[in-house]
Amino acid sequence: MRSYIVPGLLALLLHGFVLLLVSNTWFAHEPEQRKVPRHVQAQMVDLKAFNARKNDVRKADEARKKVEAKKKADAKQKAEKKRKEELAKKKKAEAEKKRQQEIAKRKKAEAEKKRKAEAEQKRKQELAAKQKAEAEKKRKAEAERKRKEELARKKEAERKKAEAEKRRQEELARKRAEEERNRREQALAEAAAAEEAAARDAERELAAASYEGYIRDLITRNWRRSATARNGMEVTVTVHLLSTGEVDNVYVTRPSGDARFDSDAENAVRRAERFPELQRLDPIAFERFYRKFNITFRPEDLRW
Repeated sequence: MRSYIVPGLLALLLHGFVLLLVSNTWFAHEPEQRKVPRHVQAQMVDLKAFNARKNDVRKADEARKKVEAKKKADAKQKAEKKRKEELAKKKKAEAEKKRQQEIAKRKKAEAEKKRKAEAEQKRKQELAAKQKAEAEKKRKAEAERKRKEELARKKEAERKKAEAEKRRQEELARKRAEEERNRREQALAEAAAAEEAAARDAERELAAASYEGYIRDLITRNWRRSATARNGMEVTVTVHLLSTGEVDNVYVTRPSGDARFDSDAENAVRRAERFPELQRLDPIAFERFYRKFNITFRPEDLRW
């Protein structure tokens, strides 16, 4: 209501001013003619001229009235036009004002909408940030819990590993001590066995050596030296015997260069055929010394 008071007053003042301007024209009347008594003076009047003058006066009066009427109509038309212009201007101003108010209202609504959207977005962002912070906090707490659990597992694993290593070292020390004891015992047993074996080997070797003369005599009795044999000649033959003492095989392993001499050496062993006394020899000694052995023949003697 306050916004229409001032424009209303201005409109009333404007209409009052317009009415004041046109009032002189609307309410104007012919000025009163003061009638002054005149002396009647008779004179001759020309009716034709009088009527013509009277017509001229009437026409002038009509023309004056038309001019005044036209002035009044123009003033009225001008005032109406001005009133319409003022009214149109007022309506336009009111429309512009209303449009501006609508624009302001729309802008205000848009601003409010934008503010609410920004506030909602900010709320969502804050909520998302809060949720993210809570999730990060939860993740860190979970990570810290897992780290502590992992650390506890590692410590427990290290403790178990240390205990296992300690047990392993103790077991290893025990095994080493046991192995060392077994090794010493085995070494002692092996030394004793070696001594015993050496003693037995010495006995076997002595026993085997005692049969060398027996074998040499049998072969020498069956050796027929050829006439081509000369001092310095030498042939080595290898003899294979069976466990019964029988000759299994004989062959030259290092010839003398004289085939006849070499053949005589082989034949000497073959003629001996068998060495029955070797059956008395210890089987191990037989296997070691007489299962396979070499004999070297020289024209002057036999040599092992």
